[in-house]
Amino acid sequence: MTNEEKFGGNLEGIRQKLSYLEKLGITGIYLNPIMEAESNHKYDTTDYTKIDPSFGNGDTMKVLCKEAHEKGIRIMVDAVFNHCGRKFAPWMDVLKNGKNSRYADWFMVENWEQIGKRADTRDRRFYSFAFSDGMPKLNTSNEEVIQYFCKICEDWIRDYDIDGIRFDVGNEVSHRFLKRIREHLKKIKPDIYLLGEIWHDASQWLLGDEYDSVMNYPLLSGIHDFFLDQTMKKEEFEYMVNRCYTMYMQQNNNVLFNLLDSHDTERLINRLHNLDIFYQQLAILFTLPGSPCIYYGTEIAMEGAHDPDCRRCMPRSEIESDENQERIGTINRLIMLRRNEKTCRSPHFHFPNTYENGRCVEYVKIDEEGNKIEILLNASNENVRVKGEGEILFARKFDGDILGANGTLIRKIGVTIQ
Repeated sequence: MTNEEKFGGNLEGIRQKLSYLEKLGITGIYLNPIMEAESNHKYDTTDYTKIDPSFGNGDTMKVLCKEAHEKGIRIMVDAVFNHCGRKFAPWMDVLKNGKNSRYADWFMVENWEQIGKRADTRDRRFYSFAFSDGMPKLNTSNEEVIQYFCKICEDWIRDYDIDGIRFDVGNEVSHRFLKRIREHLKKIKPDIYLLGEIWHDASQWLLGDEYDSVMNYPLLSGIHDFFLDQTMKKEEFEYMVNRCYTMYMQQNNNVLFNLLDSHDTERLINRLHNLDIFYQQLAILFTLPGSPCIYYGTEIAMEGAHDPDCRRCMPRSEIESDENQERIGTINRLIMLRRNEKTCRSPHFHFPNTYENGRCVEYVKIDEEGNKIEILLNASNENVRVKGEGEILFARKFDGDILGANGTLIRKIGVTIQ
């Protein structure tokens, strides 16, 4: 058997992609579901113990994690524990044996006589994700289900040395389940990162005994709303940001999973089809507290409408074009700014509001040594004369004096010399 056969034929591809991500400045990879499933999206799991052959096998995953770690890149996997696929063995046993199945209590069935019917589940014969009969909902309050998935996650850590787990539909699995799985996994790997997919205020999941963090969809929505609605003023932007960072404890804010698009939304560039506004929003992403995350393809401003179009393939044959290389370089500058400038990562910021223009957003980041970084975003259609001076760290549509419409300026100001 050749190495390529042993590792599912993806070994060289994995190394090329890791090298590409390392050069881009990426320090973590969030993988959508990689376990065996029927569909392209893989959210209808067939076997939680096997890597889907589309991606390779267990050896492939081990190589990915090992070589990613050698490059300083951590790996987070998607945990689809709210529901399974129709070919998950316990569900198949339920379809065969009905209420007499030993797995009957693993699911939420109301009409045993109609359980085999193929149609959406709005008739409530059994609970499922999004009324899909192909994704029956698991009873995550059931003790056997809890123990089963504790073991699944334990094996992912022991076999592959993963660094994080993202819980799909994180607000619909039971609190009892999350408390138990956290306690179990933190004993095995204390720094394992447990992330919940929750689209709203997630305070009740962030009390220290369930998730470490959640996907910051409120921030995503607030940023997009401000740039989409030209009638909104900078004070509304300020209120939105402050609200997002006063919902949770500071420990949560420090590790919030900040994003501007995902596999569940239209792509960032599709919101306004304006590259300057696109980079304004990314400048916000890379200068606010939390963990900034970009969706694959964002580095080249890849287009994509709502699901499934947002999940289109990465155009790897076009990566080397001059246009894409310029865009990759721009994202790299923002990524390295975040990594190299401690003040960018600081949790401390405020809005001075020194500009009269109602859509010129200004906020200042401050670190423990008193160093300051100013972020200016001209979200208006008028030029803005910039006040004061500072070392420019990132700029678009700035000539040294005037910040043009939809321009961005990030600069050091009032640097303290130690």
